[in-house]
Amino acid sequence: MYLISLYFDEQTEEILEKHMKKVAVETGNSYMREKSIPPHLTIAASKELDEQRFIELVDLQKDKWHQGMVEWVSVGAFMPHVLFLTPVLNEYLHELCVLFNQMFEQTGEEKMANTYQPFHWIPHTTVARKLSDEQMRKGFQVLQANFQPFSGMVTEIGLAKSNPYQDIKRWHLDV
Repeated sequence: MYLISLYFDEQTEEILEKHMKKVAVETGNSYMREKSIPPHLTIAASKELDEQRFIELVDLQKDKWHQGMVEWVSVGAFMPHVLFLTPVLNEYLHELCVLFNQMFEQTGEEKMANTYQPFHWIPHTTVARKLSDEQMRKGFQVLQANFQPFSGMVTEIGLAKSNPYQDIKRWHLDV
């Protein structure tokens, strides 16, 4: 599977990594670290992709995009094994989700069934995954005790493969 994800400024990345590390320490589940999955927010996904063709399409349009603000306001879970931090679905995130899903359509690629499509997508930054029931309870307690809403700046958009996670290309965004 191919993912289009947003990446953040250094300060925001530190906050997200702090939450990831606390949950990993308390639960004993270090899946995110073991798999080298950085803090990110996925906005679109495709089952298959002509990487070179898609990169060329993004390269042609990348100057249209800019850095944007994201505000994480809550803790959430995808049952039964994932904990995440939830940002507000603002205009910036919605527009990028729509845009990249349209780009997948332009290249004729098969999108993921609803998961990352506009009005079916739950913006989230995964903190821990592959958790047992007990690890979910402990992880949620850690986040409940330590999470406070915060804002951060999106500074890059990236194309990656999942399973295992692998960056293919990142595009830096201008202010």
